[in-house]
Amino acid sequence: MANDIKIVPARETDLPAIRVLLVELMAAMEDTEGFDIDKAVENCRSFIRSTGQYVLVAKLRHEIAGCINFSMRKTILHPAPSGLIDELIVSEKSRGTGIGKQLIQAAVDKCRELGCCEVEVSTEKSNIKARKFYKACGFEEEAVLLELNLTD
Repeated sequence: MANDIKIVPARETDLPAIRVLLVELMAAMEDTEGFDIDKAVENCRSFIRSTGQYVLVAKLRHEIAGCINFSMRKTILHPAPSGLIDELIVSEKSRGTGIGKQLIQAAVDKCRELGCCEVEVSTEKSNIKARKFYKACGFEEEAVLLELNLTD
């Protein structure tokens, strides 16, 4: 099955399938307050159109089975830009097939190609499964992410 997977840049025609993935993600999240599926799809459309934001999709026999969104950012202390993975979604029926690892690898490869010195990813503390997955992909828990919600 791994050979049947193609990782390609997302196109606007992929948005209906990405919407389905976002609905699955929302169902798996503990806190969905303030999550607006229509706004998320519009954000994705904007990312597809912009430079500096990347959305890749995994196509399995012409069906979208997953996607990843990442960006680059510069910091004062890093010698080169850092890649930042914001979302990784694999359809429930395609989990365990290697699609997530291939999406991560494609994002890492693109970040390397763009001259990044590192790639970061975050997930909810309670998402033990995702933390284990990212560790299996070579990520290490080296930092603490603190969050201040500005929408309350």
